[in-house]
Amino acid sequence: MKILPALLTAAVAGSASAQSLESLRFSADAALIQAFPGAIHPDLQKELEPVLQEPLKPLLLSPSRAPGPVVGTAVLSTLKSANRRVTARQFGARTLDLGIASDASFQNKYFTFSDAKATALAPLGDMNRLRGDGIDARVDAKTVYNFKVSVNIFSPVRGSTLKMTPVQGTAGPKHEMKTGALLDAIKAKSFVFKAKGVELLLSYDSDVLPDGSGFAGTNSFLFTKEDGLSSKAWPLAESKLPLDTSAVVDLGGIKLTLTRTSAGALVIRE
Repeated sequence: MKILPALLTAAVAGSASAQSLESLRFSADAALIQAFPGAIHPDLQKELEPVLQEPLKPLLLSPSRAPGPVVGTAVLSTLKSANRRVTARQFGARTLDLGIASDASFQNKYFTFSDAKATALAPLGDMNRLRGDGIDARVDAKTVYNFKVSVNIFSPVRGSTLKMTPVQGTAGPKHEMKTGALLDAIKAKSFVFKAKGVELLLSYDSDVLPDGSGFAGTNSFLFTKEDGLSSKAWPLAESKLPLDTSAVVDLGGIKLTLTRTSAGALVIRE
């Protein structure tokens, strides 16, 4: 479930950038916009940058350079796949944990539906559909749910709503969840630390196989900085970090020294 913060922010940001203030005046919120024009979130009025950044390229720390102070030590066995179980909901006849995953390239994304025995993968395709007609995700042979984000233009990242609706003859309850509550649930499942005074989230999961049939034997990290519609996410393949060797990565000006240990931890230093 390593990319849900990036997915939600990208979906909301895409809606914001796709709708000019002029077009918003003709939407269902026209009366509110005309009455309170200053209440429109300022991020909707500027050009937005992509949320998902290029994969990190670690540089080995020079032997002559001493690493900085430790700001966090993540135990990978407890962190791995934790974000596949962000929120439990009844989908059709079963209660399942909802999450998200991606392949190693971070280009192909999937909703995950997990019980105690297995995880089902439902391909997302074009994420822009989240703010349009929504995305139909097949949970099992009898269960399909439509996922759609209803954007709140006054509080887009935390005030929007993720709607989950049974479709294609599925018998089951509808669900709604504020994106702010979902982001808080993701944070609770992530490793949270501060570097240079900035709060960052770390998640870790197996990569999905290229054909989407299951999970590969490789893993990836994702570092996320939540900052409204300016949020950023940086992927990092675990294979890029040799064991027990320190390497430096740059998160948009925040440089971290990472050490993946043979004891199964990721030590993070400023």
